[in-house]
Amino acid sequence: MTSGTQSGNTRGTQSGNTGGTRGGDTVGIGELAARTGLPVKTIRYYSDIGLLPESGRTPGGHRRYAADALPRLRLIQRLRALGTPIAAISAVMAGERSLGELVSRELDAVQEQLREATWRREVLRALDDCPAPERPRRLTLLAGVGSRDDAHDRLVRYWHWALPAGLPRRLAQAVIDGAVPAPPVAPTAATVLAYAELHALATADDRRRQPQPHQVGDVASFYAGLLDACALAGEALVSGCPERRAEALGHFVRTYARVEGHDDTPAFRAHLRTLFRRGRRAGSFSLRYWRQALAVTGETPPPSAASGQGHLAAPLAALHEQVAGLPLTANSG
Repeated sequence: MTSGTQSGNTRGTQSGNTGGTRGGDTVGIGELAARTGLPVKTIRYYSDIGLLPESGRTPGGHRRYAADALPRLRLIQRLRALGTPIAAISAVMAGERSLGELVSRELDAVQEQLREATWRREVLRALDDCPAPERPRRLTLLAGVGSRDDAHDRLVRYWHWALPAGLPRRLAQAVIDGAVPAPPVAPTAATVLAYAELHALATADDRRRQPQPHQVGDVASFYAGLLDACALAGEALVSGCPERRAEALGHFVRTYARVEGHDDTPAFRAHLRTLFRRGRRAGSFSLRYWRQALAVTGETPPPSAASGQGHLAAPLAALHEQVAGLPLTANSG
């Protein structure tokens, strides 16, 4: 009996020293390595950083793991095979985040990386697809944008600064939302370049405040009227309805007439036509801004864009063309 017990103890100690077989309800690092195909060194690393806690050690100092170590390690192994960061896996293993939440967050992260990569690709295309003498200017222009989100924030800040003081907050916000396009979801070299042009206009030394020669109430009424006219013009662009197009033009002209103290007469329309045609000069800040905004948003917005970011560009372009008889496009002189 004594020799049998000693023999058993010896075998147990030897197996414990190898760390490769089960000891009670625990498992050794060697068996985990054999069953997962992972190197012992990798499993040891996961243990050291807390992903795979030890349940104890043998008298010889070999690591032992609880019975749930194998499925836990396989989960870690599979997530790492998908490129999941260690920090994200740690949150799941600690119970701070479910597997579903991890997948959702990682998907969001990958989509953002794809957006950034697509943006950078189109920036490079904009630099590649241009005459050599133009390349330095474009490089300066595009380098000034920084991230898409930063550029958007700077445009918003510009409009907060540029709008006349005293506008009701909700009205000012509606104008800003309509005037500032979001960075294009599916950018092209042309839209990336247009967005950079917008950013340059909003951050240049010659950026302009909106004039305020009238009382605050009149100015608020003017901007509210412009928004209403653009809403009608947007509907006309989508539907192609001539009656809605005429209604939008009438509302637009009356808005300008009221703020000037006039009626909507043929004489006033001729006067407005002259003003708009004069405003087509290449150095006009507002003209350049809306041309680039139009290049970003497109000339025919989808129905869902009736109140989205930058939604004023296409309706204003349509109304400008109706009044002036000339197109307001990125390529027009």
